[in-house]
Amino acid sequence: MYNWYRFPEDISKAPTFEGVYLLSETASENGIVYVGRADDLNQRLSQHPDPENPCLQKKDISYFAYEVTNNSENREQELIDKYDPVCNHTN
Repeated sequence: MYNWYRFPEDISKAPTFEGVYLLSETASENGIVYVGRADDLNQRLSQHPDPENPCLQKKDISYFAYEVTNNSENREQELIDKYDPVCNHTN
């Protein structure tokens, strides 16, 4: 279960630590459209929607969630495998 935050209004609540993040159209796991990782979650979330990802440009991303982790690459892949977010297919 995640704590969901409004996107982009609540980006300042994201920490400046390494971790993974989820972008969603709804405040639930059912709306997850993208999973990413970052060395600085706050900075990376501020760069979304990523202009290099046409799928994200078409979505109504309204929420985000995050996990702080020192193993973000592995955790990102676990979450992609679990949720199969549509916008991760274009990368």
